[in-house]
Amino acid sequence: MTLLQMSRSYRSSAEMIRLRIISLKDEARRAEGPEKDGLERRIRDLRVLYRETRETALVLERYYQGRRCEE
Repeated sequence: MTLLQMSRSYRSSAEMIRLRIISLKDEARRAEGPEKDGLERRIRDLRVLYRETRETALVLERYYQGRRCEE
């Protein structure tokens, strides 16, 4: 698997995480008490994972761009 293929996989994973965040936000709006707190905690955790996954995809996409400048 090439780095570009890996970046596509990371982008796809990030999209699934984003969709899950949206779903959890909808659930959190209807929830109350401890259930709502748990959902909001999960959303915060997934936001971190989403950001890191997108950043990794970007690094993988751009990996060879930096190397071309050195040659």
